[in-house]
Amino acid sequence: MFWRSRKLIKLISVLPKNYRCILLHAIELATDPKVIMDKQVITDFSEQGKLTRKNILNCINFEILDGDTGILGFHDHPDEMWISGNFQDFAIFCEQQGWLYMQKQAI
Repeated sequence: MFWRSRKLIKLISVLPKNYRCILLHAIELATDPKVIMDKQVITDFSEQGKLTRKNILNCINFEILDGDTGILGFHDHPDEMWISGNFQDFAIFCEQQGWLYMQKQAI
């Protein structure tokens, strides 16, 4: 009555191998990228910034958005990474590059 059902977004479960390459390519793909790492917005994508393997491994909550649309993210550990089903071509490209392995497609 007072609520609307939200459209469910399908997710692709992935096992990342090269965190930084995946993240930088997602940022490059986005027209309005927004990177959130442990509730902080990240704007420095250089090797001196926070998007390093060490910082990514120590991160608990991570998400890359294109505007308000989630591209990828994880909670607890990068091995729990998901990619939005809307970005399946991105996931396939990353798998072809050897950066990740797709465990389940668009569940």
